[in-house]
Amino acid sequence: LVDAHDRIVAVLGGVPHGSKGKEWQAVEVAATAAAMKCRESSTFTEAQKHGRRGDFASRTVGYGYGNGRRKPQNFRVSGKANQEAMQELLQNKAIQRISGFQNALFNTFGHKNYLDHKETNNELLCKQPELRTNFPNNAFAATTFNLGPLSYSPPHMDPDNRASSWCADTTMGPFNPDRGGHLVLWDLGLVIRFPPGSTILFPSALITHSTIPIQADETRYAMVQYSSGGLFRWRENGFQSDKTFLAKATSEERAIRESARASRWKLSLQKFTRWADICHGDWRGTARTEAGLDELSELSDLEELLPVLRPAKRLRRQQLSVNNLSNV
Repeated sequence: LVDAHDRIVAVLGGVPHGSKGKEWQAVEVAATAAAMKCRESSTFTEAQKHGRRGDFASRTVGYGYGNGRRKPQNFRVSGKANQEAMQELLQNKAIQRISGFQNALFNTFGHKNYLDHKETNNELLCKQPELRTNFPNNAFAATTFNLGPLSYSPPHMDPDNRASSWCADTTMGPFNPDRGGHLVLWDLGLVIRFPPGSTILFPSALITHSTIPIQADETRYAMVQYSSGGLFRWRENGFQSDKTFLAKATSEERAIRESARASRWKLSLQKFTRWADICHGDWRGTARTEAGLDELSELSDLEELLPVLRPAKRLRRQQLSVNNLSNV
């Protein structure tokens, strides 16, 4: 999905190319079984079973910053049995394959944002080696498992996630995707069929989204990867909180910070990949950068420089006006 200025704002990733049919179905079935086993081997508080995202069991692992934390910290999993169940789920080969596919989609369709995530993670892990990653060579800091058995959500946004980036959502479980489980992106006016085993990436902090309920005799699980926006602010502050930075900052440092804050939305928009770049084979956006075209403008400069190639039929383009992105 692209906005009015050709920026890719969401990706309907489907399943890995070349893995359609029985191979990826086997991955989804194995991942569903692993999620079900994790839920049955775990205990959950009422808050973990009835959160603002819906009435289903969920658990978050990895690390984040915000919501009262004084510094980036690991998400806590209480109880030995819960810790063992979650560790077994993270080590499951099918879950790891889904994680790898989510990561690959992020890198392919949002390369500059992906690099920003990787660099931030690497620097945080050097500063705080106690932070635990969920999967090796992965750009996301946190993973939430919606463990059902009926995982669907009312309309909401995820304001703690990084506003200028994506969450990666993969759905699992035996349910009929024609009768329920659809992802609704309210601000875009879209209802998207979301079959088991498929993946979608979208800016969950910017777009109000929900899930259509499945049938009562069905089950649905989900695996969602993302990074807290607070992690990036912590890094930009020189690995300290806003409060600590401002308490020690000189007037000159405060002025520089305010100038950077005012232009942050422009820099954030520049990190979204252009669809024309993908069509020309420049998914990293290096040609745009080398030509000095990263500076935000009202036109897609690369389309002026190069002839627009008509995308293949299987890569359908949908022009959408996403006013929310101007408020990143």
